[in-house]
Amino acid sequence: MRRHRLIGLLLALGLACSALLAPPVAAAPLATPQAPTASPVSLDSNLLASKLAKPSQKKLTTAWAVYTADGKPIVARDRLMVPASTTKILTALAAIDVLGADRTFTTKVVSAKRGKLTLVGGGDPYLTSGRSTVPAKKANLTDLVAATAKALKAAGVKKVTLTYSAPRFSGPRYSSSWKKTWASYTPRIMSLTVNGGKSGGAAYQNPAKSTAKLFAKKLRAKGFTVSLTGAASAPKGAKVVAAVESARLGTMVRRMLRYSDNVAAEMLARHVATATDRAGSFAGGSAAVTAWLKGKELWGKGMKIDGGSGLSSKTKVLPSVLARSVGFALSSPKYVDVVKGLPVAGVDGTLKNRFDDPSEKGGRKAVHAKTGSLKKVNALAGYVTTKDGQVLTFAFLASHNGTRSTAAGNWLDRSASILARCGCSLATSG
Repeated sequence: MRRHRLIGLLLALGLACSALLAPPVAAAPLATPQAPTASPVSLDSNLLASKLAKPSQKKLTTAWAVYTADGKPIVARDRLMVPASTTKILTALAAIDVLGADRTFTTKVVSAKRGKLTLVGGGDPYLTSGRSTVPAKKANLTDLVAATAKALKAAGVKKVTLTYSAPRFSGPRYSSSWKKTWASYTPRIMSLTVNGGKSGGAAYQNPAKSTAKLFAKKLRAKGFTVSLTGAASAPKGAKVVAAVESARLGTMVRRMLRYSDNVAAEMLARHVATATDRAGSFAGGSAAVTAWLKGKELWGKGMKIDGGSGLSSKTKVLPSVLARSVGFALSSPKYVDVVKGLPVAGVDGTLKNRFDDPSEKGGRKAVHAKTGSLKKVNALAGYVTTKDGQVLTFAFLASHNGTRSTAAGNWLDRSASILARCGCSLATSG
């Protein structure tokens, strides 16, 4: 690829910490914005493998893969593993590709008869009760109530009957693959939900009903008499009284990845399902993401996707697929929101307080990766710029008996830091 095309790609992505790569088929150069490289450098896979063997893996079952960002394997111990929340990378890619980064979701109030209102959810995972300065949390009930009150006053209506509808998703609200002990604090998935499906630390048992209750309370505070009667389909011919639009999907994807938002991931998987003529359910979302991965040749024998968030231990992936999926994200400006959503080691999101001992500090600010954590699983998948200017993608996965999370976390961070510190080009090493 010519130098001017690489520079154009860097400008399009606007990444501050590392350069991205042109489409994988081009085997393009990798660079930082400060020092563009004219051609890729060969890597010493044996040297890198020897370095990665050093961090302790005692009482851990591990698998990993390291690739160049254009999809060339360097080192790997590939086996099917539970990926935990690194699954969200796959969900995010499918959502951006199928729905488009500028897609939005509408929460609205409709009416077919004077004094009769229906609150209708559009599947906005970041609808909040009040206004927020967080970009992903654009739509809120405060604004929706204000617009509704204005319309009612203009029509001379002071007393209303309110129903609610969450029509976009179907099937169980709580996955059969999720542990029952999580039920008190793990939100249910519905297309009408507010505040992430929780009040404080407690999950709403019926997010749509709880959202309608909050809406009714706010409307009463405006001086209206409101009778909340329950769930009902929006009547045919109903006109929109008021509506609020979500943030763009790309903005939501960034937050979902940075803070590992399970509700957003499951809702986005359902949106991918409905957009591809599947049921908006756990099964439909799983099937949709699976089909997308297979269509992009990001699949491996024996893999299984069970939900969009990674909460299910039934999900099994190969680390090579995760590493290549990160490379896929790096391959085009289309996926810039996925790339920018990855937490940065020692800086933000779920990696803010990681990479904190001397052997890991080389990875701070250089490692961009999605974390994953279940009781017996820890994972890290992303990309890193090495000290000799290479951009590598990686996935490190560990399972254990449930008491080794700290050890597993150390292995992940130390392994990623080795990539950052490694002068593993053949020109440097030999």
